[in-house]
Amino acid sequence: MKKRIGIIGFGEMGKRHALEFYEATMGAVTVAGVVEPNDEMYENGCAWNNCDIPRYNTVAELLEKGKPDGIIITSPNFTHLSNLQLLNDFHGPIMVEKPLDTSAEKISDIVRFVKQHEGPVMVDHCMRYSPIIRRAREFIEKGRIGKVCSFQFTQRDSAGMYHNFRRTIKGGGSFMVEKATHDLDVMLFLTDAKPESVMMVSAMHGVGGNKSNDLTCSDCEERSTCRYAKESYVARGLKVNDVAKLNELCVFAECVDVPDNETCTIRLSNGIFGTYSHSYFVPAPGHSRVYEILGTEGCMYITLAKEGTYEGEIKLHPFNKELTTETYTFQYDSKIHYYAGPFLARHFLDLMEGKDTPFTTVPQAYTAEMLGFAAMKSASEESRWVKLNEIVPEDLRDSIVGN
Repeated sequence: MKKRIGIIGFGEMGKRHALEFYEATMGAVTVAGVVEPNDEMYENGCAWNNCDIPRYNTVAELLEKGKPDGIIITSPNFTHLSNLQLLNDFHGPIMVEKPLDTSAEKISDIVRFVKQHEGPVMVDHCMRYSPIIRRAREFIEKGRIGKVCSFQFTQRDSAGMYHNFRRTIKGGGSFMVEKATHDLDVMLFLTDAKPESVMMVSAMHGVGGNKSNDLTCSDCEERSTCRYAKESYVARGLKVNDVAKLNELCVFAECVDVPDNETCTIRLSNGIFGTYSHSYFVPAPGHSRVYEILGTEGCMYITLAKEGTYEGEIKLHPFNKELTTETYTFQYDSKIHYYAGPFLARHFLDLMEGKDTPFTTVPQAYTAEMLGFAAMKSASEESRWVKLNEIVPEDLRDSIVGN
């Protein structure tokens, strides 16, 4: 039976989900309508999907006239809570794009909302669906590396992340909440442990400055010499229907307040500990995300995107005298998030058909995001250890989970 989704926010992820859900379910999921106030974003979203999609002015109008079977919230991060609250009487499945919102207070209110809401709510922590991450979890569950002891997770990317809303804490919530939660969520998924405390150091090594907040790369006189200038698709001769071409905000603007270099040490339950680091000023090919997990019987290295190609790799090193290595390669078929999207789309169809329960839950997302907020608190207080219980409201401490 075919199902229809409503999308609140038809920007980068909204238009991607629309096409992904249609393709992954072979047309079983179509779009009932979208709510998107920005004309250019709406038009680009329709072009990306190669079809005209019904557009509504409000969420109430979408529900009344579009009659969707499920709802996806992909509006700007700081609007997630307010849009979710408009769905109080909608009992079909809801998926909230990550992060849940941009402040600890608002994401706590989302958890409270979900606790009393009658319908299923999941979060787009899509990397849990990726075949490479699922295989890594399988290896750990089968005891291939013994008892998990420690980990080292790293992410390296470019300053291109600062050309859009992510460049301010108000707009995106900071990279520890908006971006790192993918990695922190995978860390918790693979270690099957609960975060207890964190210590972090942060810095702005490449971005920030005194440029106008309205300045874009296209209008900048220094664009030909700026190492972080965003080259337009037109200049490169590419025809790409992607709303990302609208994101050319200057990375040296006065408003930029998100650190571009951070490292934290994390203590988990069961005696597990490790580090997470990310940087956004010097990209490292083949090092977009690299995860190392050490156990009593071996270790595992997960490279999410190998240098020179968009494919992933797991190297498994069981503890043995021969020092053998097992290598497993994963093709992504040009899908973002390491081929996770098709599996997520089919799971959401199962939710709409009443065949399953959420796999990526709000408590899981809340745990990863509150760990991010605790890390930020540590960095702001001269890198002292911060326990999660310091920032998690007492009525929500049961929502901090360990898997």
